[in-house]
Amino acid sequence: MTKLFYKLSLLSLLTYGADAASLESGSLRKSRHDQNRDLSEEEVLPGYTIEATRDLVTDLPGLAFEPDFKQFSGYIPVSPTRFIHYWYIESANNPSTDPLVWWSNGGPGCSGLLGLGTEMGPFIFEADGSLTPNPHTWNKVANILYVEQPAGVGFSYFSDPSDAAVGDERAAVDNYELLKQFFKRFPERLSNELYIASESYGGHYIPHLAKEILDRNGDMNFRGFLVGNPYVDPFSNDVTMIQTYYMHGLIAWPLYKKWEKHCTDPNDYPEDKCGIIINAMFQESGDGINPYALDFPVCTEIDNDDYPPSTKKSSQFVVNQENNLHEGQTTSISRRKLIGNSPQSSKLLQHTSVLNPPYLPSEDKYHPCAESHLNHYLNRDDVKKALHVKLDRKWNMCTDDIDYSEEDSATPQMDLYQELLHRAQSDGSNLKMLVFSGDDDSVCSTAATQYWIYDIGVSPKEDALWVPWKFENQTAGYVTDFDMGTSSGSSFVFATVHGAGHEVPAYRPAEALALFKSFLSGEWDTN
Repeated sequence: MTKLFYKLSLLSLLTYGADAASLESGSLRKSRHDQNRDLSEEEVLPGYTIEATRDLVTDLPGLAFEPDFKQFSGYIPVSPTRFIHYWYIESANNPSTDPLVWWSNGGPGCSGLLGLGTEMGPFIFEADGSLTPNPHTWNKVANILYVEQPAGVGFSYFSDPSDAAVGDERAAVDNYELLKQFFKRFPERLSNELYIASESYGGHYIPHLAKEILDRNGDMNFRGFLVGNPYVDPFSNDVTMIQTYYMHGLIAWPLYKKWEKHCTDPNDYPEDKCGIIINAMFQESGDGINPYALDFPVCTEIDNDDYPPSTKKSSQFVVNQENNLHEGQTTSISRRKLIGNSPQSSKLLQHTSVLNPPYLPSEDKYHPCAESHLNHYLNRDDVKKALHVKLDRKWNMCTDDIDYSEEDSATPQMDLYQELLHRAQSDGSNLKMLVFSGDDDSVCSTAATQYWIYDIGVSPKEDALWVPWKFENQTAGYVTDFDMGTSSGSSFVFATVHGAGHEVPAYRPAEALALFKSFLSGEWDTN
């Protein structure tokens, strides 16, 4: 396991192991702002706890339609000093039997409300502040628990400054505690199938949380995970980013061949020469390319310099990971050197794709500025009141308020995925595991994902390698089903989504919903 770079306060050490009920009482209960208001028996929702009723969202500003589902928002304490904001969207189909899906975005340090507001949530956040229905929302078939984690992200917060230091292990512990407390607040969901889902740095979050759930061996009905365009292996990400740019016609052949000759051996990497080559590559490609979705336009509604620095964090993702590599470790594309020596390439990642502008369906159009709309909406006081969050908390899509472990961020995760696959094969846990990939992403590319998947020792089932899967009679991507053994009820599947960027549901929302349904059912349209 990786080493954690944080220290709990003495109070945390003394009280963290306290019974879950104590986390909902006393000073913690009072810290939940207007959510501690008294309710009469008549006011409590039938079938729900008092705590859940307090979190019910009843008057969401700008809502332009009558939802056919309930939604709840509030804080869940995961320690005496850390409070995670959640926004729980019930299934519009059958909340009592449909699965529960925990969702977080990546970063590390980016809000799970990006998923709700720009990907698979029930609302499209329009420029005028209105909320219109998303026809491809995942809550058509599932209950979705959107979380802002670790504490310090979005509306989530901590009261002890030492809590700013966090890593993969503590994030997993906190998210497990969040799930425990969620099921106390919503005990009627404890029997529902539980899945965890994420993307990007979710390539770290997901396996760590899955292991935490399995290790605790509690009463959660944990059934598996899905993770999109995951950040798992820095080396394969680096190499395939340049390859993906070249294959998309964004780099000239002479420069590509020069890079291929001099800059692909991690044991023989001439920094100065490769810095010049890579700088020239990105000068050629220009600053109008979105590296997270190479074939999509970028947001031009506003000047990206107007964004607060924290919102640029997602676009700095690859840069940060290179900066975080262990001392002395090199990679074929030294993006740490690239940013240090190349204003043009720095501009590429920081300016052209502020937070990887996504697209949402609205009258069959896509909107690269959806995140700007979401940012303006969530910082309104009337919205904060409706969501039962702190009024003095400024919402940012990604945060600089946490100090995430550099060692954890740079550590490849293949061993952990191997461990999960081995456990799923041997312990009868019957887990569903899906890794999916939008093939228009260069940052966590489809090629990089294949690289690490085949590096963990899996083999496809017979006649199950790279099979086209269909949506509306068109090829939506390719699916590979891996052999988990005849005695195992578990599954491990890799699926691509053709034409989708880094955040698959944002760029191909209809296909993403079809993929999600296929994951739940285990049935793919391959005819």
